[in-house]
Amino acid sequence: MKMKKLKYLSCCFAFGSLLLSPVFAQNPPESQADPQAQSSSSENSHPHGKAYRHKMAREMHEKMQRLMDKQDEELKKLANEMNKAPKDQKLDKVVTLLNTLVNQRIQMHEEMKAMHHKMMGNHKEHHE
Repeated sequence: MKMKKLKYLSCCFAFGSLLLSPVFAQNPPESQADPQAQSSSSENSHPHGKAYRHKMAREMHEKMQRLMDKQDEELKKLANEMNKAPKDQKLDKVVTLLNTLVNQRIQMHEEMKAMHHKMMGNHKEHHE
């Protein structure tokens, strides 16, 4: 019985650690921190440069917000199931929730990388 309780507490600790770790606490490098400070005269001379980038950023932000809202709903549902589960099923629910958190974090990082590549690709197009 003590071993089962120890496993349960270990899983809860790992789960709690993941929940408390900052998902988006990565600070951008100084070179990306202030995009306006880096704008060149060729960007400013492009008639639709700023408006286009603003529209693209807004669309990406809205897409990311929809993804996060969807993921949050899934996590709320799984957390509710975990909290309501009988003791003999609780660990299974914790594992499901933890796996979902890990998969969502990986998915979010992939989305962020894709957006970064898209922005950098469009940024290069405007300078060519």
